[in-house]
Amino acid sequence: MLEASKFPYLPISEGNHLVSTGSKSSQRKGMDNDDDYYDEVTPDGDVVAKYHTWHHMSIYPPQRVNEGWEKLDLEGNRIDSGSCN
Repeated sequence: MLEASKFPYLPISEGNHLVSTGSKSSQRKGMDNDDDYYDEVTPDGDVVAKYHTWHHMSIYPPQRVNEGWEKLDLEGNRIDSGSCN
C-alpha cells in the first residue's frame, strides 16, 4: 500500500491509497524508459481507478525528460492526465 501523499501530482480521492500493479524499464533508441502502474483502492478494498506514470529520459545530451501520468477507469478509458511536475 502506498500513501497518496507520496504522489501529490495524482488526483487520488481523499482516503484512498495506491497499490503497485507493475513496472517496466527499457532502453531503446537512445531513451531510458521507466513506466509504473498502480490501482487506486478505497479503504474498503475496492479498486476505483488505475494509473500509469512514466519517466522517459534521453541518454544523450541534452538529456530531455518526459514525465507524466494518466488516470484510467476500470475499462481502460482515460479519465485524466498530466505532468509529474
